[in-house]
Amino acid sequence: MAKEKWEVAGYVFADKQDYEKAKKEADSISYIKERTNWKDKQQLLKIYNKAVDSKMFHTVLGYEFMHQLQAMIAKSGVVEEEYIKSIPIYKQESGQELPEDAQEAAKLANQYRRLYEMAKEEKKRLKIVVGFLILAVCLMMGLAYTNYRTYDESAVLNKYAGWEAELEQREATITAKEKELGIKANDTE
Repeated sequence: MAKEKWEVAGYVFADKQDYEKAKKEADSISYIKERTNWKDKQQLLKIYNKAVDSKMFHTVLGYEFMHQLQAMIAKSGVVEEEYIKSIPIYKQESGQELPEDAQEAAKLANQYRRLYEMAKEEKKRLKIVVGFLILAVCLMMGLAYTNYRTYDESAVLNKYAGWEAELEQREATITAKEKELGIKANDTE
């Protein structure tokens, strides 16, 4: 089966979700282009500012369109170039937007660093706990084995002790009978 090709306006997208976003943005761009008077630079500035403020575009197609608008506005001289808003770029993988402020970005980086360190510590603790549990299981198995062997040895010793007691009782009975009959123990040999 051939791999699907998710292509919009000459760009190939890695997955269907990005493709769908790009397709919607391409439709929005077409709609704007059809209904906009490209000679009215004030209208272009309003469209551009509204797109920036509403965070309308999130794919390469939208960024390209925004860059075209930005260049046209700068070229027209309606607004000085330094007063034209910058095009915000948003992070797509996690769905979270990147902060515009460097301080916020540093806070976010520190937050993720702390989370990473906490996860690392948790993993270390889990390894220690698993090690102790394995050690405990091995100790219990060793104790069970030695107790079993001790039980077996005790059972055998008790069995032989029982035989010894039985033999001594028989010997005492035989000695008593010999005395009764007057037979000496040395005469039987």
